[in-house]
Amino acid sequence: MMMARQVLLLTVLTSVLASARATAAQATMAAPDGASQDQKLSPETWPKTRLDTPSGQPVPRFVSLKAKQTFCRSGPTFGHRVRITFMRRGLPVMVVAETTDHWRKVRDVDGDECWIHKTKLSNAKTALVTVDGLALYARPSAAAPQRARLGRGVIARIEAVENGWLRVSVDGRKGWAPQTGVWGVIAATQPEAPRD
Repeated sequence: MMMARQVLLLTVLTSVLASARATAAQATMAAPDGASQDQKLSPETWPKTRLDTPSGQPVPRFVSLKAKQTFCRSGPTFGHRVRITFMRRGLPVMVVAETTDHWRKVRDVDGDECWIHKTKLSNAKTALVTVDGLALYARPSAAAPQRARLGRGVIARIEAVENGWLRVSVDGRKGWAPQTGVWGVIAATQPEAPRD
């Protein structure tokens, strides 16, 4: 009987501690300025850039997923339920908030938000193609010869940015794409920050 009471007490304390940590984390995070979860994201709806974050890195910023499978949770602890399971390595996500204990609130291209631990994220600069048949050009100009076309949903690695154009590589093919055809490019235009 005494042992059962101790287990019950431990379970209750664990639950209370997890709730308190989540509340404290919410209070210490750098929160976005307003964009609704169900809005499609465009630069006009992004939160204002903040530098007063626990990591010292700007929010919002783009990062990418390290693994083929990444669990994104409803709150900033491993005890929170998995809300979204991302199944693509390299997928760009926007960090919109962070906690002092290394959790990042991220937003995907559809505007869904959830929490990922920083160990599951990479600073690799990637972009998600958002239009069908995005042309890759030999130079950063629509008058340059086309090298390839990329389909919607392709993830490209960003190598350089120049006047609204991105030099990207995908499966050994390289070229310049207009920045308007992809999502995740703010990471390439922000100054380098210390690694997460």
